Amino acid sequence: MIFNRTRGLDLGDQLAALDAAVDLADGRLGGATVATGRHVIDKVEGRMRHGTTHTLVAFLGATGGGKSSLTNAVVGSEIATTGIRRPTTSSTLACYWGDEDPQPLLDWLRVVNRHQVASISGGRGEQLDGLILLDVPDHDSIELANREEMERIAEHADLLVWVTDAEKYGDKAMHTYLRQLSQHGAVTAMVLNKVDQLTGRDVEACRTDLAKLLADDGLTGTSIVATSTSTGTGVEELRGLLGETVAERRAMVERLQADIRSVAGELLIELGPDEGTSEVPDRVARELASELVAASGLDAVCDAVAAGHRRDANVRIGWPFTRWVRSLRPHPLRRLHLGQGSGGRASLPEPSGVQRARTEGAVRDAVREVTASMPDPWPELLRAASTPDPAVLKDHMERAVTGAVRGAEVKRSPRWWHAINALQLTLAAAAVVGAVWLALLAFGAYLRLPDVPTPDYRGLPIPTCLLIGGAAIGFLLAVVARNLAAVGGRRRARAVRRRAEKAMAEVSGELIVAPMQAELDRRDELRDHLERAA
Repeated sequence: MIFNRTRGLDLGDQLAALDAAVDLADGRLGGATVATGRHVIDKVEGRMRHGTTHTLVAFLGATGGGKSSLTNAVVGSEIATTGIRRPTTSSTLACYWGDEDPQPLLDWLRVVNRHQVASISGGRGEQLDGLILLDVPDHDSIELANREEMERIAEHADLLVWVTDAEKYGDKAMHTYLRQLSQHGAVTAMVLNKVDQLTGRDVEACRTDLAKLLADDGLTGTSIVATSTSTGTGVEELRGLLGETVAERRAMVERLQADIRSVAGELLIELGPDEGTSEVPDRVARELASELVAASGLDAVCDAVAAGHRRDANVRIGWPFTRWVRSLRPHPLRRLHLGQGSGGRASLPEPSGVQRARTEGAVRDAVREVTASMPDPWPELLRAASTPDPAVLKDHMERAVTGAVRGAEVKRSPRWWHAINALQLTLAAAAVVGAVWLALLAFGAYLRLPDVPTPDYRGLPIPTCLLIGGAAIGFLLAVVARNLAAVGGRRRARAVRRRAEKAMAEVSGELIVAPMQAELDRRDELRDHLERAA
């Protein structure tokens, strides 16, 4: 028996893994290898549709190696030379055993020349029922059509039997093909033909030398059958190998699994070693968010928030006699379309060239750190995935800052403002009463009216106390309140900054980190599928 049963996944699971891997590899790995993967998938699906009832065995070899003679010997008649003759030298002859018609399979294989071999009850034919033996054109033919036909049949055969002789077993062209079958050792066999022309010692020397050459090609443990169609040597051994292959009904599965392993191995080589991180580090994500904050114009917005808070405070709790002057000044946030009750797009400061360069540099640095140990093409793939459209990024950054400011602005004014405002109005009223009182007294004296008794407080007239005390205390209270409002403005600006930084981290995560992580996940997923397929 020449087959080693494949452990692990069955053919269907391997095919599904390769199918998923090829979908993920499309646009990421080499287009030629991906196309080969799709071709293998199509071939495997096409072959599986015809079941395991028949086993395709191809006799391959160079001109004069004796393929047709060996076919006749296995069949038991001169079918390859005196039976159905090929209309062209580039066609394949199919000889099949058994009563079940292989027409659908041979139609799929595009083999026109067919011959049914009669099975002999209780004889050697019974063990070959289900075998389709393909006599294929020479691989070293000078005709391109011959070579193309040989390669096409070899690609679809379940068991590849290479027929050579003592003069040609070192043929460079043959070993070029064999090296491409390093994953197909379980479905490859060698026939050393024409051994009647050698001594027994020479036959063993040739077998040993051929086994060494096969090992150099990556094919170890490949069966080597020595035959002679002239004397019949080894024909029964070869027929027994074919019968065992048919009985096992594993050749097709082994061949298709080998095809899948081969292309999965090629894709794994292109994927590169499993190096580098599988997750975007938190530090990288934080640094990206910090750079976006720096490029968003948030500093100017926070300054406007603090200034707007001070302006609102001065209008509400400033010295009543001058606060109206403050109200004439434009609100800092309204100039940015961020004032209370505003909606729509804000008018944030445009990022400078330096800020934009810092953002782009931060993305590049993040990709460089994540892909430091990764082979091509992953650095470029991650860079492309994590570089957002500038217009989209700018829009998201503006919304993050706008939402942070407007969310803070909907809060009610501090409660202490109401108390200070009431006190300021009381002091202003006292100053006004004192001033009016003193004015009335002065007007009465001017008219030489009788003196009106004026109450005093510790020797100071009450009207004077009201005027000077109300004005002085109100002014000092306004100064204190202004300083307190400045502290509140800075606190509100810090709150806006925290909200904006949190929102900017979400923008960074959505537009930069998440796409980068998704590409890393696809890389891991691709590797997992390929390892399962291989």
